[in-house]
Amino acid sequence: MAQLKLNKASLSLEQKNLKNYQRYLPSLELKRKKLLSEQSNCGEQLMQLKAQEQALRQSAEEHFPMINESIKLLKSLIKVEQVSIEEENIVGVRLPVFKNLKLRIEPYPYLNTPHWFDSLIQHIKELTEFRIRMKLACLRAQRLAKAIQTVTQRKNLFEKVLIPNALKHIRLIQIFLADNERAGVVRSKIAKKKRQLL
Repeated sequence: MAQLKLNKASLSLEQKNLKNYQRYLPSLELKRKKLLSEQSNCGEQLMQLKAQEQALRQSAEEHFPMINESIKLLKSLIKVEQVSIEEENIVGVRLPVFKNLKLRIEPYPYLNTPHWFDSLIQHIKELTEFRIRMKLACLRAQRLAKAIQTVTQRKNLFEKVLIPNALKHIRLIQIFLADNERAGVVRSKIAKKKRQLL
């Protein structure tokens, strides 16, 4: 660390730095709170998506008991063509947002497939969308956790290191300058008395 200069210029610089640190600290705290609230919303959304996906799976198993026999055919018929994802900016953190899913369904023989096949394809579309939404929600949660960690580290740096150090430096410089001023006054009085004695 650089040697602390004990003069009025460095006192002014330290006071300016302290003022800036104290000005930035509340904005970091607000950013942290906003990210925490967004993280809790993301957690709730993830739980809802998991519950909805589970309900959809159970519904598919109840309505389509012969699904295991058709799974290979379904995998070959349904292809993800495009997933539209946008990003939103929440206090400087870019988070993915699901917009649209485009699936391509290959033509299949209607006469050779069971009557419930079309309904099953619709269920699989919905299930695929839920899975993509869940992956994006997990990605959002990861990005939010990383951003919260970074903001918390910065907040702690300001709160526990930079501000206390600036206060300590200001106090040391003020003590040094006050001591020098007193020493100057004492020297001038001694010099004055010496002149009077001569």
